[in-house]
Amino acid sequence: MFRLLVLLAALALCSAAAFEARACEGSEIIFEDSFADDAGGWTVTDAVDVKDGTFTFKLPPDALKANLNVTFTVDDADVCSEVVWPEGDPKTLGAGLLFWGEDGDNYFQFGILNSGKYWIARRRDGKWHTIVQNVDAKALKTSAGDTNTLRVKTSGNTATFYINGDKLRDLRGQPPKAGWRFGISGDNFDREKKARLSFNSIKITN
Repeated sequence: MFRLLVLLAALALCSAAAFEARACEGSEIIFEDSFADDAGGWTVTDAVDVKDGTFTFKLPPDALKANLNVTFTVDDADVCSEVVWPEGDPKTLGAGLLFWGEDGDNYFQFGILNSGKYWIARRRDGKWHTIVQNVDAKALKTSAGDTNTLRVKTSGNTATFYINGDKLRDLRGQPPKAGWRFGISGDNFDREKKARLSFNSIKITN
């Protein structure tokens, strides 16, 4: 009986791992970056470090930093990225996946908080419009050092959102007409302390 229980537990773990591994299921890889260096087409400034396997946002107090890829555009796409909550004193942080982007003032953002919630917003002409505000996500990991996989799958005017393989919802919206840009973002909601937030990878398939 004990061996059977162990086997069932192992199968459950393998099944969960395989489910998460299916993120970005398209047959063709359009773009992939493990951040070994800063040659992946990102805007490089003093606010980011892109090297040695991580893309790190250096976040001032109460600040958002967003980075849309400059060298690639897509149409329908499956966008996935891994983000790691930093070690140390807990701060209220947000990590985002950007999609349907045109430029720094026009894009959609799918974000998670280390308090266990997610949001969806649109930035249009430099102004923010909230679509989904701070909803609980059971699959979201919140401890320091935890890694979360964000995924947005788009098809026409519909986007589908996932955290760690768990589907959250669909959304109908207005993508750009002639291809769009993707990216990542970091939010520091602490009004006094700086923070750092790192992504391990990003992958886009068709």
